[in-house]
Amino acid sequence: MNAEELPGESPHVDEEEVWIWKNGLVVRTKSQIEVLTKKVEIFNCSIEKIDSRSGYLKDMLDLNTELTGYFSSITDNVNIRDLFDFLTICFCEYDHFFKENQEQIFLNEEEKNVLLPIAYDIVFNDIK
Repeated sequence: MNAEELPGESPHVDEEEVWIWKNGLVVRTKSQIEVLTKKVEIFNCSIEKIDSRSGYLKDMLDLNTELTGYFSSITDNVNIRDLFDFLTICFCEYDHFFKENQEQIFLNEEEKNVLLPIAYDIVFNDIK
């Protein structure tokens, strides 16, 4: 091992390969975020169309606004750990909203048949 090599670092990995890997990860992450942002915006429009007086739906809109605001602030320097932490918190919030308001959701046909499938898709196919 020469003086320029660090322990545990492969001498065959060049900087360009590392840059390509990191750049690919950022591009993939950003494209997933774009898909999630569009789904959350559709979810928000669906909530607004239902015109429900449910307080938890207002809270859901607030969380969705926070989610899309966070995503729009992400630059090319995506901190994956921060993103993971934020999405974990969002997952827990969505889960809490559902558990706390499950009876109301199932009593309202529009919330059950329109909002619940969209929320499920967002939470279990994109966030989790």
